[in-house]
Parts: sequence; structure tokens; C-alpha cells
Amino acid sequence: MTIVANSGADQFVKRLPRDMFFFLVHGNDEGLIRERSRGIVNSLLEGDSDPLRLIRFDGDAVAREPGTLAEEADAVSMFGGSRVIWIELQARDIAAALEPLFKAPPRDCAIVVEAGSLKKGTALRSAFEKMGNGVSIECYPDDRRSIAALIDAEARQVGLSVPPDVRDYLVSLLGSDRMTTRGEIAKLLLYAEGNGAITIADIEAVVSDAAPSALDDAVDHAFLGDNSGIEETANRYFGDGGDPGSLLRVIIARAMLLHRLRLAMEDGRSFEAAMQAQYVRLSPLRRGALEKQAGRWSVLRLGGLLRALRPASANVRRDTNMAQAIAMRALWAIASSARAGLS
Repeated sequence: MTIVANSGADQFVKRLPRDMFFFLVHGNDEGLIRERSRGIVNSLLEGDSDPLRLIRFDGDAVAREPGTLAEEADAVSMFGGSRVIWIELQARDIAAALEPLFKAPPRDCAIVVEAGSLKKGTALRSAFEKMGNGVSIECYPDDRRSIAALIDAEARQVGLSVPPDVRDYLVSLLGSDRMTTRGEIAKLLLYAEGNGAITIADIEAVVSDAAPSALDDAVDHAFLGDNSGIEETANRYFGDGGDPGSLLRVIIARAMLLHRLRLAMEDGRSFEAAMQAQYVRLSPLRRGALEKQAGRWSVLRLGGLLRALRPASANVRRDTNMAQAIAMRALWAIASSARAGLS
């Protein structure tokens, strides 16, 4: 029985055993499935780009004409060299088409099947897991350690360092799909090329879902009591077509988060412990701003603010003509209260 777990799959693909001819690559990370399938094919062909040595099928074609697969597997390469058949399974069951090849493996031809998520015990998966010259390779989303290792390896190749806090933030933004992860890392490395080290600002400039928004900036400035910052960021938010109702919702969500944090802090917990309990994911820069806000507000004052925000939220929904003015007044009022908390 040969099953390669997700954690060891990358190393396995780099050093394929010589006695393996059947490869099933499956899981729920499509980008990782494609990357590992391609890696297996390239290794089997030893980098040879001769198109006659690589035959590609999709699952539909194999299911419609199962005999074609066996014929192609037994064909002799015109110019010599081993061959590879790469099958993109899609949703079709091709176990019956592969059965003759399992019983009489072809000479000088390997079979790579790229599948999606297959439950344990399905016919195809069980067949690969039980054969002596075949392997089942799992592909599931990377964990934090795997993503961190990938970031370090890619950065090292282009001569960039990644400070631990920067790496942790980047890891928190990646991992749902290996292909997407590699794409985001490649963009980041190209952007930071020649700088020596990757910074938080680099990540926020190019990595998807990392760029700070004018909306969040405006709310940060309000809870820190920064009037000039409110003016600049709120005007930018509304100038870009921002919705006053969305701004009020974010203001209320921030006040509620700060209220929960302050409850924990006034009960003796540190800011970090309180943050961990809330499972909040923020960049180090925005996390620092939130810590300053938590230092300026008390549970009592935040409770009063939440009560005062309820009618403002209702008025924004009710009076669309005055909605922007109401939202701006809420920002100014919060900023004034934040400054009062320092006196």
C-alpha cells in the first residue's frame, strides 16, 4: 500500500521512486493538484519537451472510449524514450478503463491521473493505494508551516529576506489554493526585488485582500481622535463612491470589538491575550493602531458610544440625502470623545 500524505508529497514528487508507474493525485486544493501533477510529469520525462512523449486525455474521452487508453499506453514511442499519459479526471469514473492496465502494466509508459476530491474507499482511490507499483498522493490546502517554508524558499532564491512578523502576516493571507499562493508570492517578490527585505508595506501594496482601505483608515483615525486623518481618508472613501451605511456598520463593528477587548483587559488580560480570544486577523500596522485605540477607550465610554450610534445608523438608512453628513458627524463625534479620553 502506497499513500503519500499531503505533508510529504512535495518531497516525494521531487524524488520519484523508479518502480512507480501509476500516480493518482487527488484532494481539494486544485492549484496544488495541478502543481504536483505537472511536477510528476516533468520528472518522468526528465525535462524533455518532446510532445510525442506526453499524451493528454480528459476523463470524458477515456470514459467514452476506454479501449483508446490501453492502445495508447501500449504504443511504442517513434523516437524512443519512455512516455507519460496525463489524465484530467474531472468528474468521470474511469476505474474500468484503467483496470486492464493495472493487470498488465505497459512498458515504458507511466499513467498520471489528476483527480479532484475522492473519498477513501472509492474504487479508483483504493486501486491506486493497493497496487505495488502505484501511489495515491494527497493534495490538501497548505498549513501555516508549509506556507512559511514556501515563502522563505521563494524569497531566498531571489536574495530577499522575510522578517518573522512580515512572514506571519503574509502567511495569514495565503493558503486556500497553492496556485493562488504561488501567484501572490511571485507578485510580491517582483515588487520587492532589489530592496533586500520584504516589508508590510510591500504586502499591502500588491497582495490581494491586504491593501488597507480608506474606510478602515477613516475609522482608525476617528477612534484615535485624529481629525486631519478623518478629513483625508473619509473624503477619499466617499470620493470613490463609498456607502455611508457601510461606514456606520464598520464603526459599530469596531466599537463592539473594542468593547469586547476592553472587557477582557479590564478583567486583567493583556491586549495580546484579548486579541487571541477574538480570533482577529490584522496586519501588524493595523494591529498596532487597534492597540492604541484600546488604550484610549474604557468599557463605560464604549457602551455609551454604542448607544449613541444606534440612532445614527437608523438615520443613515432612513435619510439617504443626509446619510453622508450623518456618517461624517459620527466620525467627528468619535474623534472628539477619543481626545477627551486622554484628558
